[in-house]
Amino acid sequence: MTEERIPIVRFFAALPLFALSYACFATEVSADGDDAFRPARPFSAILVEYNRHSEDARRRTRLIFSEHGMRSESLSPQSGKPQFIVIQNYRTQQEWLVNPARRYFSELPEGKPVSSNGEPAGSRETAPPGVLAPMPCAGMKGEKRTARAIGETELSVWDCSDGRGRSHLQHYSTLLGLVIRQETAEGAVGELQEIALIDKPPGYFKPSSLWREVALEAFLIGAPMLPAYEE
Repeated sequence: MTEERIPIVRFFAALPLFALSYACFATEVSADGDDAFRPARPFSAILVEYNRHSEDARRRTRLIFSEHGMRSESLSPQSGKPQFIVIQNYRTQQEWLVNPARRYFSELPEGKPVSSNGEPAGSRETAPPGVLAPMPCAGMKGEKRTARAIGETELSVWDCSDGRGRSHLQHYSTLLGLVIRQETAEGAVGELQEIALIDKPPGYFKPSSLWREVALEAFLIGAPMLPAYEE
């Protein structure tokens, strides 16, 4: 049987911009000193990324946030099932990459988040904060265009300029305490859909006991399948 391998480029291409560069977003420092992205309240949503000029090429990622951690599941365009999973545990300060189809995972080295080109994050220029940023127009010049009250919360629309001639339109929710939609002048869109205010238990933010652990290099090139069990 031919061994299935996951090209590194295809692996990172399947991950959303958020999963690759969440560390560049402003973070909240908790009382115990750990740096972790935490919205105003636990929730789940589908992050949809596409370009208005090519809406057929859509990337969908299920995101789950809790006080316990973060879980990002890149969904297959064909089946809608998770292709790759990124799990971050706030309590243990661990982060894992998971291949759910082949049921194995690898822990990322502490303090060395991986970027889209396989290099440590921070070794190259990072993208400006967009969807999931904890404030509108973070690091950019911003002007509030409109605001709409939703109960005791507000949904506002902002014009943002990064100082390089690039403009962004952002929608900010005080309910979640983050940007829920961004569109660039070039038509690139990222937006949260199917938002649900739910909280997952601590066990959801660690690899399943049914999965096996492999080295990061083996994960990226494709770990071999286990042979069938025989007595």
